[in-house]
Amino acid sequence: MPAQLPPGKRLIKLFQRRKCWMLAELAQSLGCALISARRHLKHLGYFRSYTQNGKWYTLREFPQFNRDGLWQHKDIGFSKHGSLIATIVHLVARSPSGLSARELGQKLQHPCHAVLTNLHKSQRLDRVELGGEFRYLAIEQPVNRRQREQAAVLAPSLPVTSLSTQAALWVLVDYIKNSALSFEQLAAGLQEQRQLTVSPESIRQFFQEHELKKTSEAPT
Repeated sequence: MPAQLPPGKRLIKLFQRRKCWMLAELAQSLGCALISARRHLKHLGYFRSYTQNGKWYTLREFPQFNRDGLWQHKDIGFSKHGSLIATIVHLVARSPSGLSARELGQKLQHPCHAVLTNLHKSQRLDRVELGGEFRYLAIEQPVNRRQREQAAVLAPSLPVTSLSTQAALWVLVDYIKNSALSFEQLAAGLQEQRQLTVSPESIRQFFQEHELKKTSEAPT
């Protein structure tokens, strides 16, 4: 790479070789400090990944965003909306009936259960339980009201005999700890300890679907 080229042009050449870089790698390749590399990036315009703690950078001209404003390069995710939190809030707000952690994970190609829990605790997202899983909703009215109404319309068509991944995990954890618990007790434990509303019949169906054998149940 010609040394006489200014840093901005050298930066463009680096990104022409590889679409995604970490800041430290760029600074080393340019022979400058991190703050200078960041300044050159800002001048050209860039996006920072919402995956892997935002450590990847790409130039603004590269991403070909889908209808959700997302772009995946190998296992690195970029969003035109910014960080993972900002992207989740945006996607939830524009969904007619809210989104579950499973649906968001599919869109983002990235797990987000913990982030959603924190967003709900910090009152940046609302949520409602349907069909054994939470649907996350916008806080702002009247969007929240419309999403709740639409989610209620969809509720009868949701599979009430299937557990969400989160609910299934906790059911198995509680069952391993005490295999004598009845389906009713497992459901009550989820509600009390995990704030997950799941019917005993859903748990029974889950055991049947996966051919899990229940031992003798403790009295309810």
